[in-house]
Order: sequence, then C-alpha cells, then structure tokens
Amino acid sequence: MGVIYKTSSERIHMQLKDTTETFGLSSILLHWATALLIIALFTMGQVMEGMPRGFEKSELMDLHKSLGMLLLILVFIRLTWRLFQGFPQAANPSATFLNMISRLWHWALLIMIIAIPVTGFISSDAGFSDVPFFGLFTFPDILGFDHELHEQFEDIHGVLTKIIIPLVLIHVLAAFKHHFWDKDTTLKRMVGMN
Repeated sequence: MGVIYKTSSERIHMQLKDTTETFGLSSILLHWATALLIIALFTMGQVMEGMPRGFEKSELMDLHKSLGMLLLILVFIRLTWRLFQGFPQAANPSATFLNMISRLWHWALLIMIIAIPVTGFISSDAGFSDVPFFGLFTFPDILGFDHELHEQFEDIHGVLTKIIIPLVLIHVLAAFKHHFWDKDTTLKRMVGMN
C-alpha cells in the first residue's frame, strides 16, 4: 500500500527537528523561551531603574543577571541548533528580496540578544558585584575591578536595550503582517500550528 508505519519515538524525533516547511518543537520552544526572557529582563531593568539602593534592588539585580546568563546560554544553543538545522524554506519563497531582509533582521536580532547579556556581564564583572547564576554558583571574576570599563559597558548595555525594543517590535509587526496581510503560514509555523 505504500504506507510507512513509524514508532512513536520516531514521530517524536521528527517533531523535534525542523523540516524544509516547518519549525520543529525545539526551534519553537527556543524561540518563545528567548522572547519571554527578553520581556522579563527588559521589565526588570525598567523596574530597577526606579528602585532605591538596598536589599530588594540587589536581589532583583541578581535575578536579572541570572536570567541574562540563561538568555545567553539559550541563544548559543539556539544558534548552534540553527547552524546544524539550517532555516526552513520561507513561507513565500518567491519574495526573495523580503526573505533576504527577513534573514538579515533575524541575524541582527540574534547579535543584539548576544551583545546585551555580554555587555551586562562585562559591566558587572568589571564592577564590585558578582555575576550569580540562580544561587547555584557565581561566574568567575575574569576582569577584576575596573571602574572605567564598568561605566563604559553599563552605558553600552543601556543603549543596546533601547535599540532592541524597536527591532523586536518590527519583528512582531512583520509576523502579524505575514498572518493578516499576506495570509501565509509564517506565524502559524512559529506557534506549531502548521
């Protein structure tokens, strides 16, 4: 009859990986975990700016640093996964120029998502404070105390967090454009509905 029966473990394995037309569960989970971490980190950063120095701000800062390092780890996993998996075919392959812009936009976002926690780490490492990871361990002090370096990277970190917001907003608007205007499967693929 030509029907190929697969075991349940093979079906799960197939669902974890991307295909040429769809994103697998791994890509979808990494995408949304990254998105949630960015929202949480940005919100915490805004809250901390208005807080007076003290225990509560210090605790929130430690959580912010831990989540920032988790984001960095996730992005490297995501980047490695993407390099091995490649990208699924665009939902509208005929729009070659827009697809090229989209690919460049995704790389720009990934670079920003790496640069922000890296600059945060350098700022903290060059300052007086440690970089903890959820109370499990503290990252080693690589740079030692350097007030000027701390200030420079704190400023860079702040600027990058302001730059990423419009990049993310345009990314979201583009997804809605694909869904409502172009009526293609771009957004559906990233929520696992295709």
